[in-house]
Amino acid sequence: MKNIFYTLSLVFIISLVFTSCRKEESKKDIKPSNYIVVLDLSDRILVPEQLDKDFYLIEQYFKIFEKNARRNLVLSSKDRFSVRIIPQNNSPLNINHYEDLLRIYLDETQVKDKNKSLLELSQSLSKVLNGLKKDAYYGKVSSNYFGVDIWAYLHDNGKGLSKPGFENKILVLTDGYFDFESQTHVIKNKNQYTSTRFLNELTTSDWKQIAESKQYGLLPIQLDKNTQWVVAGISGKKANDILQTEKITYFWKKWLTQSGVTSSRFILNGSKTAMSSNLIAQM
Repeated sequence: MKNIFYTLSLVFIISLVFTSCRKEESKKDIKPSNYIVVLDLSDRILVPEQLDKDFYLIEQYFKIFEKNARRNLVLSSKDRFSVRIIPQNNSPLNINHYEDLLRIYLDETQVKDKNKSLLELSQSLSKVLNGLKKDAYYGKVSSNYFGVDIWAYLHDNGKGLSKPGFENKILVLTDGYFDFESQTHVIKNKNQYTSTRFLNELTTSDWKQIAESKQYGLLPIQLDKNTQWVVAGISGKKANDILQTEKITYFWKKWLTQSGVTSSRFILNGSKTAMSSNLIAQM
């Protein structure tokens, strides 16, 4: 009996050791997450309630980040959250000020300060976004806004948004157009551009066939292939072209894929509730 009891005890202890080891290995396999918002504050914000939708999505995105950060003890979390604002010529908006307020890197935060920092951003987020909303409106007509150069911004910063060793998730809030007031600095290589003005050439129902035969598109850049991209807020500007959102989505998808991205999803502009539900489903 003693031998049997000893054998069972030994088996039980060995089982506990292996279970513990597997749990430790499992924890090591879980990468921290890096949640990034890329925000377009061009003349699209003149559309009624557009910024309300954008900022509601940012708040929901932060909640996803916060839930993930608290998945285990927040003290051990290395997750990141940040909002990046695409620069715009002649804009008086203090981008650095708001990017500093809308950023938390738990991997660079001391253990004793992690929970406090997370709570502070959670409690101040709505107030900071309200301040940003006020400062982002510096003109009442489209001509007051030069327009953001999404292509140039992601060409220069896109790959750097993704942090090695992290699960990188990028949410782009934009109507999807690569346009700005001046077209003088648009780069072209055959039928690939840094602007979406070529959409004006695709006005018939067979636009996709024409686009593929003439190889219309955006000039590819280099992006991290493992980063997950969600582009939200896509909307058309021409009431007489019901296919605009389909075209924009098609060329964004083509561009991201040619730039190395393997995971991209798109959310059309709609109600806050619908867009939020779609975003949560994408995460």
